[in-house]
Amino acid sequence: MHQISEENAIAAQKHGEISEKHGKSIEECGQSIKRFGKSLEEHGELIEEYGRATQQHALAAQKYALAAQKRDANSTEEFVKSADEHAKAVEYHSQATKAYLKVVEEHVEKTKKFLHKSE
Repeated sequence: MHQISEENAIAAQKHGEISEKHGKSIEECGQSIKRFGKSLEEHGELIEEYGRATQQHALAAQKYALAAQKRDANSTEEFVKSADEHAKAVEYHSQATKAYLKVVEEHVEKTKKFLHKSE
C-alpha cells in the first residue's frame, strides 16, 4: 500500500473544511436571492441545492481525509477518495457561481430596459 504524508492528509481535511464553509455561504446566498420575489425563487432554489451538494461532498472529503490520517500508513486510497469528493464539491461550487452570474445578468438586463424606458 502506498503512503501519503501526514501534511497532505491534514491539508486535504482543511480543504474539505473550507469547501464546507463555501457550501454554507452558497446556500445562504440562494436563500437571500429567493427573498427578492417569485421571479428569482427558482434561481435561489437551484443555488441552495448547489450549496447543500457542496457541503455534502465537502463533509465526505473531510471524512476520507480523517480516515487517511488515522491509518498507520496514511492510506492513499482514502486520500484519493477525499480528493475525488473535494473535486465534486468544487464542481458544485462552480455550478452555483454560474447560476448566480445568470441571476446578476438577468437583473442587469432588466435594469437596462427600465432605464431606457425612463429616458
